[in-house]
Amino acid sequence: MTRDDWLDLAVLERKKYNQLSEVMDLSRQLGEALDRNDQVTLRMLLSLRQDPILRLEELKGASEARRESLSPEDRERLAALWAGAEPRGEDEQTYASQAGSVRRLLERVLELDRRLNRRLAGGSSFYEKAAR
Repeated sequence: MTRDDWLDLAVLERKKYNQLSEVMDLSRQLGEALDRNDQVTLRMLLSLRQDPILRLEELKGASEARRESLSPEDRERLAALWAGAEPRGEDEQTYASQAGSVRRLLERVLELDRRLNRRLAGGSSFYEKAAR
């Protein structure tokens, strides 16, 4: 893969991180509104949170398209990095570091979302239904 390929992939990961950060911030605010039982703010925050989630979906599609444009060998190397392979060189390290940050933040966002969803929906929670 060329340096530009790695840079393009790292930039996409950085954009994902920025959108996830926005989702995390709005989710925290959502939790605070739940604590106050502030229904108006809850509805507003749920609406606001939808925008970065939709942008994340777009970025996911762009990342998939970018990966599909790579050679099979390059896709294999990318998959190895995702699985925890040791980066070879600065370009791979930059990408792997950015992708790791996204993965860790996504885990935190999902955990917070699970808790919020269960508080909002109780037994009707998406996560409760998925566990059955």
